[in-house]
Amino acid sequence: MAKTYQYSLRFAIDPYNWDTVKEAKLIDFCKQGQIDNVVFFINPEELNQGHPTLAQVREHWLPTIKSVAERLAKMDITTSLNPWTTLMHSDRGHRVPPELGFDTMVDYLGHASASIACPQDDRWVNYITAIYAEYAKLKPKELWLEDDFRHYNHTPIKLACFCDRHMALYSEMLEKPKPISREAFVAKMLQPGEPTPERIVYLSVARAEMKRVAAKIAAAVHQVSPATRLGLMSSFPEWHAVEGRDWDGLLDNLADGHPRVSRPHLPAYNEISPLKYSRAFERFTRVTTELVGENSDIYPELESYMYSPFVKSKAFTKLQIESTQMVGASGILLNLFDMMGNGIDETYDYARLLAESKPLMNLGMQHRLKQNHLAGVKVLFSPDAVFNLKTAVGKNPEELLPQEYSWLELLGTLGIACKPEKWTLQSHFTDEVLAVSGQFFNNLTDRQITELLENNVVLIDGPSVQILIDRGLGELVCANQVELKKARTGYQSYEQIDGMIIDGIQNPRVTMLQHTGDYYQVDYEPAAPVQIISNAYNENAKKLGPAMALVNQRTLILPMNTDPKYGWESQYYSIKEKLFKRILNQITDLDYVIEMPGTKLTAVADQMVLSNFTIDDQAQIQLHLTKAKANQHWKLYFHEGAQLQSMEITASPDSNGMLTIPYRLKGLETVILLAKF
Repeated sequence: MAKTYQYSLRFAIDPYNWDTVKEAKLIDFCKQGQIDNVVFFINPEELNQGHPTLAQVREHWLPTIKSVAERLAKMDITTSLNPWTTLMHSDRGHRVPPELGFDTMVDYLGHASASIACPQDDRWVNYITAIYAEYAKLKPKELWLEDDFRHYNHTPIKLACFCDRHMALYSEMLEKPKPISREAFVAKMLQPGEPTPERIVYLSVARAEMKRVAAKIAAAVHQVSPATRLGLMSSFPEWHAVEGRDWDGLLDNLADGHPRVSRPHLPAYNEISPLKYSRAFERFTRVTTELVGENSDIYPELESYMYSPFVKSKAFTKLQIESTQMVGASGILLNLFDMMGNGIDETYDYARLLAESKPLMNLGMQHRLKQNHLAGVKVLFSPDAVFNLKTAVGKNPEELLPQEYSWLELLGTLGIACKPEKWTLQSHFTDEVLAVSGQFFNNLTDRQITELLENNVVLIDGPSVQILIDRGLGELVCANQVELKKARTGYQSYEQIDGMIIDGIQNPRVTMLQHTGDYYQVDYEPAAPVQIISNAYNENAKKLGPAMALVNQRTLILPMNTDPKYGWESQYYSIKEKLFKRILNQITDLDYVIEMPGTKLTAVADQMVLSNFTIDDQAQIQLHLTKAKANQHWKLYFHEGAQLQSMEITASPDSNGMLTIPYRLKGLETVILLAKF
């Protein structure tokens, strides 16, 4: 039986306000929208009553869901459960019920929550395992842990937990002669410079306690329902790094022998510019997919809060669904209707949209992209980055956020084949194309850095060069010293690509003043094998020093850091796009799109997925293919309405490796190319 892409409808039943009319609409929507699985919320959003007691779950939520689940089962539609609370998203005026009595979180500023559970309190651990065992009695296909299963972003508190119980534990682990205060511990945890024992202790405790709870929940659930799979919902990978998350350990504890199940975040609850979504998709969805691992079931979350076409157009919704092909998704979690009990609103016309996309999604599932086999630039990042990075000011936990995804956002949006690549103790690369940003090198030994730069083509940024200089490794990029020049301080104004014509412009310029990071002015060794590609200038046309440079024909340097607000926005520019592709084409062999602004490409040896993250149609598809792909024949798949269509690709690449496909790629459209053998 052919594999199908799983449409999972997240759906809110109000057990106090459920009737046959609402049930009939749900059944009809599932039929028309080709829903495979209904994920019932328990205690969600506006219906949230705080931490539910076992009595509430037994008397109200589960009986109502069970009745509907039995009817769905007759239609071969499975049932899953999405309890909306583990630790609790936010207080919202609720308090822990006296009969539960567990303690609550305290953040790094000393603010105490009213209802958000402390994960070190065994009373909460016993409660959450017992209530998940109760949920398991319904025998759901998947039973989800919400993305409140974390240490940060629990309104009104921030990073936690620093309650008395945790402070006693931290003091014990630090072997202090007397208990350390929260204020002193946090100051040491964040202090400028090298990671402190306090930071390592905090990360280690946060990491261990969540794995412990996950294992206990899984054991309790599988004692009741051995076939139920536990899924993990997550949000921002860099913030999960700040809580020391061990993705492998956490997911394996939840899986308990089953395949891992994950819900990556699709970062657009409201409609945003698809080009801006393109960058966030790389940073959040693709990075999380890499962290979860290849042999996992990936169900990204599409949510349209506060719901209806006033929040998100159907065309943008279609883009979100179909572009999940790029992460090899097994299906999608569809949060299309409100969470307060109105049920299905047929006027949204979502069932037709889902039915139209389903054939393409099923094809993608049958030829699912393997994350470990993705071609292109490997953008390296470490899940353990916060154990190793250095802070500058030492006042705010946001200083701990890794800046290791900048190349991924940029290259992916420019249509260059790339992938996030998790660094592990077993990582080793030779003759690859890699990219490094932020403080990634601080995760590596000197020997590992040397091997990376000597054995691969590597793209690096300004902070990477600074680390090399600081560690006495400047000779790897032929650099004597580097000087940081802050943006918007009257020094640098623009970057000029001297001696080139791009877009018909001689010596084209790109801003170094606005929406950009700081400039790292590198002093290279005289007569070294360094090709200066561009130079920094001030507003009076005075040349200040080198900007982009290519060292040893294998290390490409973009000498800037990541702006806290704007990231690398200055680089999202047609002139820079063509420059990057021109340079990469000279020194390596990559797949990328040509003259298709905002179109993404992911590729393996025998398959490519193209997604147009703009509202503009592309008159034709133009691809630069690697030598291996240039010799293959391809078949293009797309859908017209609910009909899956295909096109034989008869054209062959020209002498420059460019393949032109006479297909008009519509705005927000995703298509699949499969190799023919």
